[in-house]
Amino acid sequence: MSLFLGLPSTFWNFDGVACAAALELGRPDYFFHANHLLYGFLGYLFWRFLCAPLGIARALPALQLFSSLLSAVGLIGLYHLFSGILADKRVALGLMLGVSVTAAFWVWSIEAQVYPLGFVALAWATVVLLGPSSRHKYLWVGLLHGAAVLGHQMHVLWLFPVLYWMRREDNVQSEQRWQYIGSLTATTVIPYILVLTFVVAPGRDLNHVLIWLKGSAGLTPDRHWAWHFPGWTGPWIWLKSTAPALWGSFWPYGRTTVGPGLWTMTLLSCGVLLFLWIRAWSKSSKKDLSLTRFALVWIVAYGLFLSTWEPATLCYRMTDILPWGILMAVGLKDMRLGTQGILLSLLLATTLTVNGLTRIGPMSRPEENTLYQDTLTLSKITPSDSLYITEGGMAWLYLLYFAGRTAWNRQSWDPQKLSEIITRQKKIRPVYIQKGSVWEPAR
Repeated sequence: MSLFLGLPSTFWNFDGVACAAALELGRPDYFFHANHLLYGFLGYLFWRFLCAPLGIARALPALQLFSSLLSAVGLIGLYHLFSGILADKRVALGLMLGVSVTAAFWVWSIEAQVYPLGFVALAWATVVLLGPSSRHKYLWVGLLHGAAVLGHQMHVLWLFPVLYWMRREDNVQSEQRWQYIGSLTATTVIPYILVLTFVVAPGRDLNHVLIWLKGSAGLTPDRHWAWHFPGWTGPWIWLKSTAPALWGSFWPYGRTTVGPGLWTMTLLSCGVLLFLWIRAWSKSSKKDLSLTRFALVWIVAYGLFLSTWEPATLCYRMTDILPWGILMAVGLKDMRLGTQGILLSLLLATTLTVNGLTRIGPMSRPEENTLYQDTLTLSKITPSDSLYITEGGMAWLYLLYFAGRTAWNRQSWDPQKLSEIITRQKKIRPVYIQKGSVWEPAR
């Protein structure tokens, strides 16, 4: 936790700022998103009842703190998961630290984002699933899996590795299977029904409800369904995004340059990872094979889906450290303690250095966020009552949230109607129109 809090982020991604703005508006229907039902609501409670009394007046830093707290709790679960595979708890702790500083995981642990909520539930669900058998084991697996789905619908895909593990595990009774299916279904469906019934639907027509149900697939100007499918290159794009998900040298922030020293450290970190993953596949014991195949089913299930939906979006890769970490733990098994220590020390030192210098350090410096600096500059050189016509996206959101200015997204307007309104607005206040990276007074 202190690792995350020591270098707070000034990256301020679109989704995080949008969520913070929605929470500050205070409308309950803004707290719930169809794709990630509970993050906004729980984030609001965290902000208003825990952070605001401590002097954190705005939602964005509270949500960043919330993300870090969730990731820290999830990492505790990850440590317990590795402890169940490895004989030495010090080795489990070293492996947990090594994967915790990978690029995508670290970035989205200090940014306001929904994915840490799914991670924490999935980490503990995996601990229970791979743990000792008990009468109510699969009841808890279902409850925790449902909580992960409420963190993000994508985690419905975890059903595939669970079903594999059920087939592999001895003495799983029919009653336990139904416990899992029942608790997963109830934990997922009941909150959606409650939100739809008491928050989303009241006072609105069916079309509004259907738009809400579309989630991110409905974020088009006219709110029609649009799946973000990249075509048949999707699997290759997803596979290529694995490298930047692990190392910031493939994903440097701001004006950061990657020199020979950082590339050397990247290769060393990559070498340790590949060695452990290859070694995991060489294991022949029944337990090790089951763990390796469980991790593979997990990776393939998520990979196939993400190959059809924004395969280069790295925040989706945050939970990858769970199956990849299981493979690394299996690879570390049966080594001498000294060899384990050398490999994990090398992994932690190189990965931490690479990602600290390419992502986390630069992300903590506001001057590296050029859009934020441009927004502040624009607000200083233009009158406070100005109207800004933006092209949408980050520029629009930053003007609203950080500058507190009136900004419109031109994509949401009919061009003819917008032109007429601009003509009227110019008579009462200055109007500026965004053209690429340039702002011009409306003519």
